[in-house]
Amino acid sequence: MTIKRPTYKANHKTTIAFSYGGRIVCGTSGLGGVWGATDPEESVQTILYALENGIRAFDTAPSYANAELYLGMALREWKGERPFISTKAGRKKGATAFDFTLDYSSSSLEQSLHQSLKMLGLEYIDLLFLHEPQLVPLAEIERIIQCLQGFKVQGLVKSIGIGGNPTPEILPFIKKENFDVVSGFLKLDACNLSALETELPTFKSEGIAYYAASSLHFSLLGNRLDTYIADGPDGTWITQRDIDNAQKVKELAACHHIALSSLAQRYLFSIEEADRVVVGARNAIQMQHTIQDWKEGALQEQLFETITDLIIS
Repeated sequence: MTIKRPTYKANHKTTIAFSYGGRIVCGTSGLGGVWGATDPEESVQTILYALENGIRAFDTAPSYANAELYLGMALREWKGERPFISTKAGRKKGATAFDFTLDYSSSSLEQSLHQSLKMLGLEYIDLLFLHEPQLVPLAEIERIIQCLQGFKVQGLVKSIGIGGNPTPEILPFIKKENFDVVSGFLKLDACNLSALETELPTFKSEGIAYYAASSLHFSLLGNRLDTYIADGPDGTWITQRDIDNAQKVKELAACHHIALSSLAQRYLFSIEEADRVVVGARNAIQMQHTIQDWKEGALQEQLFETITDLIIS
């Protein structure tokens, strides 16, 4: 069986799927505090630093603790071009990443959108994601899609997306007439390329753009690799193959004197199938490192292919 390989992309900054906002997206969950306490002023200044260094697309959500609040504060200070903003609906605000309160009723979706607009200080959202698609009641999906499409008709949102990895039951509803974008995670990065075999062919045939989120695979490709090695697969998101691949990529990174996180991010920047790449940070230092990786850009093609060989072997 021929295993699909990602297509090398030398010009890492370009994306034909979006008319503005660029290809890199700053995810705000860490800055919002869902992975641990953050300093509000530092979070706001970190977002402004990202804007000052050319990032023109941001992703947030009500469930990302105070992320919408901090992003809104930064946008009110920002005097430059309006960035592309995406947020989500369906999962309510939580203090941590493990707080799950879901409500997909039409009234709750509408209330969520208006609250997001208020928090962000915007008249419209560029992209509204239906959050946690794996938890959406299948019997309600058509009503939910109609509700979201109604927001487009009202001019409150410009486009609609799926924010998360859809289940097989939801996949038949992911058509261009319903959704413009899918934001998937853990399936297109430097330790897992399974999206190329599963969802991506369908999305591409439908003309649906793809956000590749969690570029460091829940930090498996960063500062939590040793923890994952010690603890093993988590039974939900991280597989043993992911861990094995991350170890191989780390060894390659050491040979090239590149930090694992930098090699992983630049590998994803080099994948053509990722219409946009979502990067995250919890503080200013992490943001500085990520922006430096972005400025260094795509990997050399030979190194890119070597990493691909390691992942699919």
